Amino acid sequence: MNIEYYIDQLGTSKFALPVGITLLALSIILIINWRKLRHHWLEWTTRRCLNAIGIKQMKDIVFSDGLDGKFKIDRLVMLHDSILLIAFKPYSGNIYCAESIPEWTQVVGKKSYKFNNPLFDLENQVTAIQGIVPKVPVRGALFFDHSAKFPKGHPQKVLNPDNIPEYYLRSTSPEPRGEILQSWESLLKLH
Repeated sequence: MNIEYYIDQLGTSKFALPVGITLLALSIILIINWRKLRHHWLEWTTRRCLNAIGIKQMKDIVFSDGLDGKFKIDRLVMLHDSILLIAFKPYSGNIYCAESIPEWTQVVGKKSYKFNNPLFDLENQVTAIQGIVPKVPVRGALFFDHSAKFPKGHPQKVLNPDNIPEYYLRSTSPEPRGEILQSWESLLKLH
């Protein structure tokens, strides 16, 4: 095999220079925009993971809290045996948390930020939905995307794309029970 022959052929080809310049330009664009492209890719995979949960979903809905107020739910999901309320938490960095402590900590770089334990709000929302559909179980979960890490572990109700229980997934879900369908219809009417 004569390498000089192939190099010479590339040099004489009328397409080699435009193709080479195009590939170089694309490479530079990818390098410059790598972080943005990665961010968009991770957002897409997060949405895809969330959309794979349950049989049916309602997104961004507002319900009454039963005390003259309202609250927004990111997602309500019909499972075959219950209704699942998902609260999406777009926190990045390391998250230090426990089920019963009042504040969780987010560490991004060298800075740390405290925020209220979101499990408390989640339980209030689950209770409010349970009041609307008292005949079926209502579960709650917090969903963190790929940018959140839990170095010391996390409560069981915390989900991320890597730990979604298989029985939550649409692909493995059996047909919903009758009372689940009726409760779902009740929730749709309030939406």
